[in-house]
Amino acid sequence: MNARFRRFCLALGVLSLAFAGCSPSVVKVNGKVLKNGAPMVVSKDTYVTLQFVPESASEDKAGAKSATFNQETGTYTVELPPGKYRTTLVIALPAKKDGKLNAPTPPIKSDKVYDLTKSQELDIEVPGK
Repeated sequence: MNARFRRFCLALGVLSLAFAGCSPSVVKVNGKVLKNGAPMVVSKDTYVTLQFVPESASEDKAGAKSATFNQETGTYTVELPPGKYRTTLVIALPAKKDGKLNAPTPPIKSDKVYDLTKSQELDIEVPGK
């Protein structure tokens, strides 16, 4: 009986490890930031930050992850834990010709919640004028 119990525990342990590997620990999300339906292409000296903020995060944005943004193509990529996220986009234009700095635009916070439980392509539309 003791040997049988050990085999049972070993089998249970192997099954636990097998099932633990079934859910992803991170998901890769990529896509385009769109403005008026087209990729938002900006100059290289324009600062753009796209953050994915967990829906459950407090006001201090605990757990927020910044995406890597490509100014030339308007595309981004980010790896984050599976979950529900909102996005925040910050854009700071380059300095004016007279050397004075432009104030960054107020952060554009999404009201939409994205359920990111698997790697996927996700295009994000920026409200435009």
